[in-house]
Amino acid sequence: MSGMEVSELQHVQENADLVFSAHQIAVAIENMATELEQKIKHQNAIMLCVMNGGLITTGDVMRGLQCDVRLDYLQVARYRDKTVGGSLHWHKEPQLSLEGQVVVLVDDIYDEGYTLEEVVSYCKRKGAKQVITVVLLFKEKEGRKVSMRPDIYGLEVSDRYVFGYGMDYKGYLRNLPAIYAVK
Repeated sequence: MSGMEVSELQHVQENADLVFSAHQIAVAIENMATELEQKIKHQNAIMLCVMNGGLITTGDVMRGLQCDVRLDYLQVARYRDKTVGGSLHWHKEPQLSLEGQVVVLVDDIYDEGYTLEEVVSYCKRKGAKQVITVVLLFKEKEGRKVSMRPDIYGLEVSDRYVFGYGMDYKGYLRNLPAIYAVK
């Protein structure tokens, strides 16, 4: 990484607004896991992580469950290390068969809704009996064209570019334990 990129990342971090602390996120994750468990207990569910952003949320929600689930992942991208989304690109499909299964899709943020809508459609085409959508952040957005909403979400955020806790800024800063917004 060049010095200019390092200084840009430092500038972004130093000038960002804290949106949700690690404690606020932990409480939201606990509530999400409790709600999800009520929906899937006594079922043989597959938890399907939407990579890369959903990695941290998936792990934390999964650890909060008292019921057993199988884990798989898929990888799609709209942002591809940019701050503006484009068309959806599929990089990896799940290994487990979704035929007749309860599928729990976990992602980091519900923004425009295109990614979640497409992945839900994919799961249904693959024969999922039920698809439950779980996201950490629900972004308040005017004029959203996608009508579906996530079944479970932890926190609402205003329409700003956010990063941390799995969400990136130009491919970096996913590892931050809190969520920040670019000024």
